[in-house]
Amino acid sequence: MIAAQGTVLALLALVLVRGGKLRPAWQAAVWLVVLVKFVLPWGPALPFSLADVISTLRGTTPAGTQLTIGTMPHGAAPAASLAPALGWILLVIAWGAGTAVVAARALIAGHRTARAARAGVAAPADAVALLRALAARVGVTAPRLVLGEPGVGPHVVGALRPIIVVPAALLDDPVLIRAALLHELAHVRRRDALGRLIQLAATAVFWCWPVVRLASRRLELARESACDAWALEAGEVSRPAYARLLVQMTQLRAPATPLAAPHALGARVAYVLGPTIRPRLGFGHKLGLVAWIAGALGGARTVSARGAAVIVCTYSPQMAEALAVAHPEADVDGDGRLSRDEACDFQAEVRKLVTDPESAVSVLDETAAGLLAEPLCCNCDAAEGLSAPAPLSEASCQRDEGAVR
Repeated sequence: MIAAQGTVLALLALVLVRGGKLRPAWQAAVWLVVLVKFVLPWGPALPFSLADVISTLRGTTPAGTQLTIGTMPHGAAPAASLAPALGWILLVIAWGAGTAVVAARALIAGHRTARAARAGVAAPADAVALLRALAARVGVTAPRLVLGEPGVGPHVVGALRPIIVVPAALLDDPVLIRAALLHELAHVRRRDALGRLIQLAATAVFWCWPVVRLASRRLELARESACDAWALEAGEVSRPAYARLLVQMTQLRAPATPLAAPHALGARVAYVLGPTIRPRLGFGHKLGLVAWIAGALGGARTVSARGAAVIVCTYSPQMAEALAVAHPEADVDGDGRLSRDEACDFQAEVRKLVTDPESAVSVLDETAAGLLAEPLCCNCDAAEGLSAPAPLSEASCQRDEGAVR
């Protein structure tokens, strides 16, 4: 169910962000919520949420509703097969193994990158002073700045105590180092390290589901484009110079961080050289984002909370025995046992007598009269794994608004 709802939400996100007209920061938030949906097993019950709409369309029986159905034995029960159980066990083992492999690889890569950053050489004083000035302009506390390996591009490591790593060769170009530092400070300002943890959880749990990989790639592109917008607004870097930085960074390998992957260079350059994009979300964008979060992460309400009636079906061997003693004619096949089908058929005949003005209802005893109040076969097929005869007419079903038998 989580995979199904997350997939539906991803399709809605594709429609919402189509054409790339929304701000990258808004697109990143939309795709992050999609990935949260894949790792969040439940949410508060909200009307008009995605889960509530799907539950209403499916007609799901709410938690707590019980369908008590006792069937009379008609022969020896079929021997249980172990094949389905073994199949599910093997599937769970394969799924768990894939999740463990994906999570382990990402965690190991992240640990190596963090260890290399902590062991990095401190940047020169003038680079640190530039970082502090830019951090004040972006509105964050200046993180630690270190020099990384020559062939690794600039990146930020850590969620609580971030460290910015840049190659030493980048310090020789004042324009490029300024642009690179602004981009990484934007990651710190947006707290993208926490979002990467959600990405890691979603891609590890649903490692075999292509929709999660699609959402993760879209999130990466939107996140990087949002940081590009921050760098262009907060710094005094021309757009052509920033585009040159992006092209130059493609010659460096990506850091071994979780979910590191080559970015869509063409799309990012198009954003940079296109119309001016504001990195911050306006008030209208924030309201839309709140509505998106509520609709995406809200849970489904119960049937009673939606104002629908709960149909309760009751049938037990004790009821069948009492009915067979009082009315042997209900046992059509004459086997001495009253099946649920026979009880339902007899109930239908009794109700016909009640609704027929010319019938003598007084000849019915208390057992048959009480049978009218018991919905023996109304919608009993709603219970998963149970089969039931064709339901009676809607007028013959007893609906109970709150009680569950």
